Amino acid sequence: MNFQLNEEQSMLQASVRRFMEANCAFDKRSQVIDRGSFDAAHWQQLADLGLLGLTVPEEFGGMNCSAVEAALVMEECGRVLCVEPYWAIAVLAAQTLAATADPKAGPLLQALCLGEALPVLAHEEVNARGNMASVHTRATAIDDGRWRLNGEKSAVVAGNVADLLIVSGRTSANSDDEHGISLFLVDPNAPGVERRDVRLIDNRWACHLYLKDVEVSDKDLLGSVGHGFAALRHGVEHATLALCAEAIGVMERALWITRDYLKIRKQFGQLLGDFQSLQHRMSEMLIELELSRATLHYALSSLEHSPAQRSRALSVAKAHIGKSGHFVCGQAIQLHGGIGVTEEYVIGHYFKRMTMINGAMGSSMHHFEQLAARERSIGVSV
Repeated sequence: MNFQLNEEQSMLQASVRRFMEANCAFDKRSQVIDRGSFDAAHWQQLADLGLLGLTVPEEFGGMNCSAVEAALVMEECGRVLCVEPYWAIAVLAAQTLAATADPKAGPLLQALCLGEALPVLAHEEVNARGNMASVHTRATAIDDGRWRLNGEKSAVVAGNVADLLIVSGRTSANSDDEHGISLFLVDPNAPGVERRDVRLIDNRWACHLYLKDVEVSDKDLLGSVGHGFAALRHGVEHATLALCAEAIGVMERALWITRDYLKIRKQFGQLLGDFQSLQHRMSEMLIELELSRATLHYALSSLEHSPAQRSRALSVAKAHIGKSGHFVCGQAIQLHGGIGVTEEYVIGHYFKRMTMINGAMGSSMHHFEQLAARERSIGVSV
């Protein structure tokens, strides 16, 4: 795989960087956060730039770009700590919808690309802990092609602004089986839907969903009954890659902010950057950043391989990047001293975002366990 950006990719990266720095920089985001981490004007600009439909197929109004282009956008989001729900809607929800191959998904994807629809995937549950197949929400068939949903979805990122929910429900099999999961379109204002909005530690917003006897029909079903896991897996794989790319942007920016701080801060009449022990710390941070970038490239190159190879590469990337990101951003706070943990200074927010990235789509510990289990299953000593 060629990791050099071509001309179009370089132009995309430069365009997104200009937009992010002009509209989503740290000193501009407080008002956006107060509005639920969503700005309608910014969102429409993202639509006009074609970024909302970046990886959506052309027949649905998208640009049909690859995961590489999505990674470039997410890396720029990480550099400025963008709080807009781009990842939740334009990556996770869009990829899940596209993978369903359901005719109902087409108009919804077209509206998403235009910035006119805000669909959000509500799949994660309290006890899942990174297991995609863990679905306890029940979808019970009643009569005349209707279903009744009962369950709870936790930490639905951007659920506070969603105008449509893509809810996973178990229609058959056991709670951890891949088979028997179905996807339903649910109006967040439907009877029986209770939403509790929460502000996360990284200043993004999410919601907890409580579904009590929520009725939907076959018209709200995406794909065929009991076969929603494949679409979920496709969406989660692309979303995991996007999070890894965002983490690279977070780490890189935290590193250079710290470098600049050490070049101006003095102690005992000497610049902090002149202390050899601190130079060694910065070198270690840079090494971890570049190793993380390499695992992201490895994961991106695996998308065309078999599901097993793809799954392993994603676990390698998520596990390593979660661990390295915690180290890099933690060291950045240490090198800033007391100012690093204040709300007003930016570096602490990079650590908080990295913490949330590590916990999303399975923590680094979860993915290390998955890698160990996979190696044991083929008889490799770990």
